[in-house]
Amino acid sequence: MPYFPPGSRSELLDASVIDKRIICKQIEIQTKDHCKLSGIIVRNKPSNYIDHENTSPYGVQDGDPILIYFQGNAGNVIVRLPIFILTLLSARNSQLSNLTIIAPSYRGYWQSTGRPSEQGLQLDAIAIYEYIHQKFPTNPLYLYGHSLGGGVAIYLAKQVQDYNNNHQLRGIILENTFTSIKDMIVTIYPQKWLPYRYLINLPFLLRNKWDNVATIREIKVPTLFLSSRNDEIVPQKQMRQLYFVAEKAPKKIWKEFRNALHQDTFLQNGYSEAIIEFIRDTMKKKLSQ
Repeated sequence: MPYFPPGSRSELLDASVIDKRIICKQIEIQTKDHCKLSGIIVRNKPSNYIDHENTSPYGVQDGDPILIYFQGNAGNVIVRLPIFILTLLSARNSQLSNLTIIAPSYRGYWQSTGRPSEQGLQLDAIAIYEYIHQKFPTNPLYLYGHSLGGGVAIYLAKQVQDYNNNHQLRGIILENTFTSIKDMIVTIYPQKWLPYRYLINLPFLLRNKWDNVATIREIKVPTLFLSSRNDEIVPQKQMRQLYFVAEKAPKKIWKEFRNALHQDTFLQNGYSEAIIEFIRDTMKKKLSQ
């Protein structure tokens, strides 16, 4: 749903509405199949920050943790700026002021070119990781995925961990992620008299599968699960299933938000704290892959 809400594809980054304690810059990433992905990089503004790129792009130093944020199905990264700013300001007060958030847009979202599909988003994920690894080769990386973005993060983690010899990927964070597209269709259309639950068994009809259960079984990095008990879109039991089958993760943490819905987890008490604690703990211990 890259066009919802209306204007999501044409919205511009307006620096004047951003907290003055925050740096927010637009970036562009090229994929192997020639899509141009737009995105933003957001971080706390250092006291000695100069607004240009030198040897340290955007003020990021060696060893600073970087969180790569993969969004859900609707909207763009601009409408998620309040999430990033809240998290960064909380990090500033928790001795993690050097945290950087990079939020790229998939093909067909915001100002990115191309059309979205499972295969396309997977190509985007690889291009995004390669871009960030090239610019910041020594920085600890974390993958964050909300809803659809959780599928992207799980996929990318599986691809990266196999050649993650320097342990640059330290963990993934999943928020209200579904088990598969097939399960979501059954959730949205539970009536047995409707044809959808039967048609999805025809392979030529269900092109985007996002079988996150199968993929997360192979994940070997620490994983934080942020789950809304009252999620009105993705049933919480799907998040629980992902948690239980992630048996190869050396560390997994379940954080539940009792009053949260699908989109407002970041407004709940303990949201930013859970993320910051997870990053600080996995940076410090360097858990084996």
